[in-house]
Amino acid sequence: MKSNDSWNYRVLIVDDQEEIHNDFEEMLASGSTKRATDELAAAFVAQSDKLVLPQFELSHAASGEEAGAMVKAAQESNRPFALAYIDVRMPPGTDGVETVRQIRQFEQDIEIVIMTAYSDKTLPEIVNDMELLHKLLYIRKPFSREEIQQITLSLTGKWNIEQELAKYRRELEDSNRQLESSNQRLQAVLDATGDAIGMFDAEGRLQVANQGYEKLLDAAESELQQMPPSDLRARIEARLRPPGLPELGRELFLDNTGDLEEEVAEAGDSTPRLFYRSTAPVHNMGHIVMYRDVSKEVESEQMKAEVLRLRAELGTTYAFDGMVGKSKNMQDVYALMQRAAESDITVLIQGESGTGKELVAKLIHYNSPRKTDPFVAVNCAAIPETLIESELFGHERGAFTGAATRRIGQFEHAQGGTVLLDEIGDMPIALQAKLLRVLEEREIQRVGGTATIPIDIRVIAATNRDLESAVKDGGFRADLFYRLAAFPLVIPPLREHREDIPLLVSHFLQDYAERADESVHGISPAALQTLLAYDWPGNVRELRNAIERALLLETTDRLQVSNLPPQLAAVVPSPTDPRDPVQPLSLQEAERRAVAHALEASDWNITKAAQVLNVNRVTLYRKLRKYNLVEK
Repeated sequence: MKSNDSWNYRVLIVDDQEEIHNDFEEMLASGSTKRATDELAAAFVAQSDKLVLPQFELSHAASGEEAGAMVKAAQESNRPFALAYIDVRMPPGTDGVETVRQIRQFEQDIEIVIMTAYSDKTLPEIVNDMELLHKLLYIRKPFSREEIQQITLSLTGKWNIEQELAKYRRELEDSNRQLESSNQRLQAVLDATGDAIGMFDAEGRLQVANQGYEKLLDAAESELQQMPPSDLRARIEARLRPPGLPELGRELFLDNTGDLEEEVAEAGDSTPRLFYRSTAPVHNMGHIVMYRDVSKEVESEQMKAEVLRLRAELGTTYAFDGMVGKSKNMQDVYALMQRAAESDITVLIQGESGTGKELVAKLIHYNSPRKTDPFVAVNCAAIPETLIESELFGHERGAFTGAATRRIGQFEHAQGGTVLLDEIGDMPIALQAKLLRVLEEREIQRVGGTATIPIDIRVIAATNRDLESAVKDGGFRADLFYRLAAFPLVIPPLREHREDIPLLVSHFLQDYAERADESVHGISPAALQTLLAYDWPGNVRELRNAIERALLLETTDRLQVSNLPPQLAAVVPSPTDPRDPVQPLSLQEAERRAVAHALEASDWNITKAAQVLNVNRVTLYRKLRKYNLVEK
């Protein structure tokens, strides 16, 4: 037998006779042994064999107490004994059997050989049901050299092999624990992804499923693993189906290799989830299927598309080139609006109720560099005086009775955008001073707060009051008026630009007819003459409401005078063209009459008429030929 240099060959000899210790030193000396000659040795090795002994490390104890102390010390120093030879009779004190019992209390691995020269009892009788009999051997004195050598080699080899096996088992257990821990971490990661993930073998049987996959198929992993592939496919088909969603949802995934699946809605569930399915092969194992919930992504993309659509609609609605009104008065206003939109100057819009002051403010905002930021309108006349400061600047919690939480004011909500202070003439005097400070310093302070908050907003004010008169009467601060009136805009009442009424009527007819799916396409001459003759104290707002009301009542394809509001009934229209008595007025005819009216109002001055209609002279001449209009 060849020795292993890393093995433990430490042996303890426990006997009260010194010659026994000497015999062991001689018998277990390293190197080749003498040839076996006696009958007992022949039972262990063949006559032709020679043993090569390793370098045994022998230790000696003369009593049981000393042996126990040495075994414990060796164990504590991590240099344990592999084998101990212990004599049964060691008077006085602890005998061999008791020594073995004491050693076994703290050392379970050591191999023990009990030696005696007197007993003819068997080993079980000597040790009296002692445990670990597989690590206990019994020999009688005298013993031969070969016997001791073979026993020592065998038992130390056994001890070392068992230690290596124990180490391997520990490493295997550690590896298994680490693998289990890794599996748990992997499972946790798979569960945390939010995706439904399942791995299948080549035959289509489920091997692994995370919580998302269990939830998606409404079954535990163990149940799904036991299903035949055909049953599992049927369950998947019962839970998922091709989606019935707009093309927008599909376009999100055109570059992917998977497909979309929609969850079959449960009873009472009106919002089934939408999944993107992807599949990946696993080398020599099968494949992985992953379902990713993309419901929110599709919803988000649809919302983005809706925002873009609304922005485009806003751009169309509030585009300067889409404004209705070709009169000189309105063209002057439009020019000022365009100049205001190009800058960040504070604008004061004045005009009667219904002239469209808020619309003008929106047009300025949505054509300015701030158009992508908020537009916030505050009606100063509609908010109680005790709350308007909180409405504009916000308040801190506990600032006044009922202020249970902090509130953000409209100026902060409009950060980066525009604030319209409508009906600014009705703002309390005390608040006017604070507003002036905000306009000058560009910072606010919440009610009940001490910190100043910088703001980046544009302010547009609007009123139907004569602020100059209010300043003289003391109802409005002069310094605030001059700060607001840096860029004044006066919107004329409708009665001052009646030539725009046909164009406005045409616009409202088209707008409401499209929205209400009405079949009204024009207006009768009598109805148009009535509208032109009315003074419109409610201005454009009143005209718009009158057209909307008439459309709801109209049963023909032309708007008739009988369906106009009652307050217009007393108006006596001017005589109609005798060549066109009571004939329906088309939009083309409305344009012809607008051109004719502009020519008559300018005494057939082509240049002035072109300016009023906001067309060039060439266009006006073309329309004269088109409508066969000549000066009378």
